[in-house]
Amino acid sequence: MPAKKGPPTCIFVDGSSRGNPGPAGVGIAVFEQGTPETTAEISKYIGITTNNVAEYEAVIHAIKWMIDSGVRSATIKLDSELVYNQLMGKYRTKSSHIKLLMKRLSALQSHVDEVTYVLIPREENKLANNLAQKASKRVKVKHHKFKQLPL
Repeated sequence: MPAKKGPPTCIFVDGSSRGNPGPAGVGIAVFEQGTPETTAEISKYIGITTNNVAEYEAVIHAIKWMIDSGVRSATIKLDSELVYNQLMGKYRTKSSHIKLLMKRLSALQSHVDEVTYVLIPREENKLANNLAQKASKRVKVKHHKFKQLPL
């Protein structure tokens, strides 16, 4: 039996936040079917935010890349169980800021034909993870000790 053929473009995504919230970045690695080398890599600092927001932003940036590159269908592979299950409708989205990210994602998806999401183990997402961590480390943050003020 022949293997099931999926979209020719495979995009690995990951988000990273140091401090949660802290300096955050997204990592995206794009592969075309049958090629071992990436066709695109994105490592982008996105500001101070939480890890969950960074994970969503990674997916959003991947779809923006699809639109900008004229890619109409792709498989997006991610290792965030929370984001994957929220995208699949298995987990409810309670937070208003995550609902806004979901709305942005939905609006962007309307500009492409097909996006298939696949949850993968963290070990299979090392390149996107490295790109996200590299981006989150671009900004140096000075940590100050909290001083309790006298009453």
